[in-house]
Amino acid sequence: GDYAVIESDEEPLELTWENVDAVLETMRPYLLQDGGNVAISEIDGPVVRLELQGECGTCPSSTQTMKMGLERKLRERIPEIQEVVQALPDTPDLNEEQINTVLDSVRPFLQVAGGSIDVDSITGEGSVQPTITLKMAGGAASLNSVKLEIAQRLQRHFMMSGLRIEWAADPNAHISSNM
Repeated sequence: GDYAVIESDEEPLELTWENVDAVLETMRPYLLQDGGNVAISEIDGPVVRLELQGECGTCPSSTQTMKMGLERKLRERIPEIQEVVQALPDTPDLNEEQINTVLDSVRPFLQVAGGSIDVDSITGEGSVQPTITLKMAGGAASLNSVKLEIAQRLQRHFMMSGLRIEWAADPNAHISSNM
């Protein structure tokens, strides 16, 4: 159709926040139809990070939506863009508070088994492979199935496949602690 011709006539835009937003604006109606929306999360050099919101943010096809539609359109209008990536909107920060949120879901079960669990340390935040070291004490500490379950819950919670869960050796395992 004719529209393809008009499309290619448009001047390429500079890579600025306003321009990216303007291009997104033309795509919003399609996203809104599907109950979603999009926002710029950050522009880092030639990489544009977008946050898909609403229904779009969580569905598996969102990565497709993003890559196919949004990225193609953005790069067409703003040739400087090298890559468009999806910022995961609900990915919690990797910190003790968030880890404890997950641990709270297993604590009641551990208490029944006479155990406890705490965050020992967090290393490599912001890297591709951060590590959470947990300290488990009591009867449940030797149960690998429990450790596996906790590790899986943490990976799901932080949506990081590269997340490593380590277990700190409990130095007091065989000594009753005297307060």
